Amino acid sequence: MENKETNEMVIKSSDWKITAAILILAALITIGIWYTCKKVVPVTPEPEISINTLMQIRNDSEDSVLVYVTLGMTPGCIHNVSMIPYVTDSVSGQRGLQGTFILAPGDNTISWAPDSLGYNGVISFNHAPDNCSAPSYTNGLNQFEFIINNAFQGPGAQETIDISCVHGVNCVIRVNLSSECNTWNAGPTFPSVQGFANTMDRSQIGTPGVYPYGCDTCTGSKTPPSCIQLPQPHQKNAICNVQRDATLSGGTVYVIYLAKEEPLK
Repeated sequence: MENKETNEMVIKSSDWKITAAILILAALITIGIWYTCKKVVPVTPEPEISINTLMQIRNDSEDSVLVYVTLGMTPGCIHNVSMIPYVTDSVSGQRGLQGTFILAPGDNTISWAPDSLGYNGVISFNHAPDNCSAPSYTNGLNQFEFIINNAFQGPGAQETIDISCVHGVNCVIRVNLSSECNTWNAGPTFPSVQGFANTMDRSQIGTPGVYPYGCDTCTGSKTPPSCIQLPQPHQKNAICNVQRDATLSGGTVYVIYLAKEEPLK
């Protein structure tokens, strides 16, 4: 009698253990299937936010100024001034690459850059860019040169800006840089540049971000316009371009017109 009861208890105990094992196994399988399914469900990534470098043009002089914007033909950049919201007139014969607008004293444009395209060109004041002296400006003409938002050019691409006095000087231009934490530089000599300006004399020696008169390579003259007499004083170090990695775009480049050479009447 005792042996029969004992055997029945063993069988019942064995049945309970088998049932528990089956339940645990089923639970593990269910959890495994849930976890596997959860892992393979695709997750839509957050869209990347593209931060453009903006540009603003400002007139801090006491007179209205005629501003020329001349675009380059760099692939991947805008090629028509009709895309620029503050340009009011397109210059005839320039295939849409040059436009003008008038900026009143103390006024400024909006801070702007094209969406999904680079911005490359030249800004000059009171006269279109010219390689030699204009009849009204016998000391020649200077200009602001730029390419921004050009990371599409690939590894090593640089956002680059400068004031070129290679062809002379007809006005004072100042550039201020608001760049958050992505600083600009003019090479190891000037590892951090927040602003720069030219003067009314032609030399500009020692000034970062400014090409001196006749010095188309910054530290010398390679192919300057034939109207420029050589030699001319040049920069000791390559400090004429202010640049940064094109992937570090953002902030605003302020191009400020300060004063002009009085043109000949």
